[in-house]
Amino acid sequence: MRTHTLAFVLISALQCAQAMEDMQKEGQTLAPSFTCGKYTTRTVLIGSGTTSVVKSNKGTMRCTVLYKLTDCSEMKMTCQKFYVDNRDPYKCKRGDTFNVKSGGGKPRAYCKRNKPNERFPVLSSGNMKMWYTASGGKRYPKKGFSCTVMCSKV
Repeated sequence: MRTHTLAFVLISALQCAQAMEDMQKEGQTLAPSFTCGKYTTRTVLIGSGTTSVVKSNKGTMRCTVLYKLTDCSEMKMTCQKFYVDNRDPYKCKRGDTFNVKSGGGKPRAYCKRNKPNERFPVLSSGNMKMWYTASGGKRYPKKGFSCTVMCSKV
C-alpha cells in the first residue's frame, strides 16, 4: 500500500514539474515595461495602445523577451541607451550580444553601438524574440540597453 502511494505521489510531482517547466519556457506575461533581472524570461503582448520599455541593469546576465501581437498588424523596436561590449563589432561573436529575431527570418545580432534606431528599426508582422547575453566583468560598468517596442501599424 505504501509503495503505491509513494509511486502515485512521485508521478504527480513529476507531472506538476513538467507542466511548470512548459509554462516557464515561454516566460511570464506581466506588465509590458520592466527592468531585466539577472536571468529574465518574459512574454509581452503588443496591442494598438501598448508601449513596452525593456531595460537592463548592472547585474543582467541574460534577458529573453518574446513579443506577441494582439490587435496590431506590425510592431517596431528601437533602442535609446545601447552599449553592448563586444570585441568583434562586425559579427558580434566575442563578448556581449543583443539578438533580435523577427517573423520567420534569421536572428540579427547587434553589439557595440550598432543598434535598432528610428531610421533602421526592427519591424515584425509576427512574433519577435529579443535576447541579451552578457558576460560578467567590470570592464564597462554602464553597459546595457533600453529598448522600446510599440505598434507601428494597426
